[in-house]
Amino acid sequence: MHARRWIRIAHRVSAVLLALFLAVHLVNHVVALWGIAAHLAFMDRARRIYRSPALEPMLLAAVLVQIVTGVEQVRAGWGTRQGFWQRTQAASGLYLAFFLANHTFWVLVARVGYGLDSNFYLAATFLTIWPLPLLFAPYYALGVFALFAHLACAAHFRIESRVGDRVGQAFVACGAVLACIIVAAFMGTFYDIHLPSAYRTLVEPFL
Repeated sequence: MHARRWIRIAHRVSAVLLALFLAVHLVNHVVALWGIAAHLAFMDRARRIYRSPALEPMLLAAVLVQIVTGVEQVRAGWGTRQGFWQRTQAASGLYLAFFLANHTFWVLVARVGYGLDSNFYLAATFLTIWPLPLLFAPYYALGVFALFAHLACAAHFRIESRVGDRVGQAFVACGAVLACIIVAAFMGTFYDIHLPSAYRTLVEPFL
């Protein structure tokens, strides 16, 4: 029980740090509605903070802690979760663990292995070159939706009343809408996207 308590604490502490970063990250994606230049300008300012030598290692450590503690909590409670909210918490948590691990790994591979900036164009590469969007549109959309679904569960369990249910439902609805808007922006729905050749070269061997 003592170990499980510390796992929960580590999960919550790392979640707070990640939530601050993800809030900025999602705002950055929403800014893409105003164009690629606006997105890149916002990212440049935000990176001065979250890519600082002091903060970036902490964020990467928080990602690792969040994944390990989240998967362990799902494993420990496997078979005991009942009802919509408990099952949604486990399902969204597992997808977030997968998404965080996969997304962080490939962002680092692009930066270190290929020398590519993990900016607007990196995500747009996988959402504009067919048939990649068939796989990556659901992948990115579910990542955003799972985050809001997980927050919805937290709100539901913290506010144990009908208000908690409504707050949770509002989070789920916002997550669904935001996921669609962000993915649509990176797919070129609102303006034309002209990918730099270096980003096209990244995926051409796999097509």
